[in-house]
Amino acid sequence: MRRGEALEISRHVASEVRKAVLGIAGKKEAGLEVGIGKDGTPTKKIDMVAEEVALSILKQYDVKVISEESGVVGESETIVALDPVDGTFNATRGVPIYSIALCFSRGEKLEDTFFGYVMNLATGVEYWADSVAYKNGEQIRVSTENAIKCNAIMYYPRKEYGFKRMRIFGSAALEICFVADGSFDCFIDVRDIQGKGYLRVYDVAASLYIAEKAGAVVTDERGRSLGNKRFTMEERFKVVVANEKLHPKLLKVL
Repeated sequence: MRRGEALEISRHVASEVRKAVLGIAGKKEAGLEVGIGKDGTPTKKIDMVAEEVALSILKQYDVKVISEESGVVGESETIVALDPVDGTFNATRGVPIYSIALCFSRGEKLEDTFFGYVMNLATGVEYWADSVAYKNGEQIRVSTENAIKCNAIMYYPRKEYGFKRMRIFGSAALEICFVADGSFDCFIDVRDIQGKGYLRVYDVAASLYIAEKAGAVVTDERGRSLGNKRFTMEERFKVVVANEKLHPKLLKVL
């Protein structure tokens, strides 16, 4: 699959999912629990609606999909990590920060990624990356901030790190893109769940690729590459994303 085709597919999926979810976002029905996803967490109606639309399109192509609610769907050498609604809490309450994320890979490892796409479903703002990263068609780069006194997104600080300001928006896919376009200087999520990270591959694979193509350094909290992380339901991530000058300073204070 060509990168251009991946962009076309992503835009089609995102457009149709957006149409489907905007009608119920912020309404009581959006937050109704309709089952348990393959990730073991409750599936809200807005998640189910979004995934059904996304899968109905993706099944038309030669891809294997790894998704939050349905798990692994199909067989192919081309893998798509799909999060139909990243930021479900926000979506159910009408907070306009929730997204769809699609990551395309030619292999089982994160290093095999060749295209990433994220759209804010509430606003229609889109990010994607092939060999470079874009926001609404304009090339983006990470900030040049090199001091710890920076603008950070972090889940959840247990001590004072010296950041200038800190925010949490509730959609990791979008938040990492906020670092990619320079709106924020870093994204940190080093939460520990039974010795593993919290984030799953469909949460962050697309935006991590976008951030890297925008000039970010992406590692875990020990500075280790995430390239060997696998496209599986079981994989978990701890993530530190920042420009090449700020990144080592963050690792040191962490």
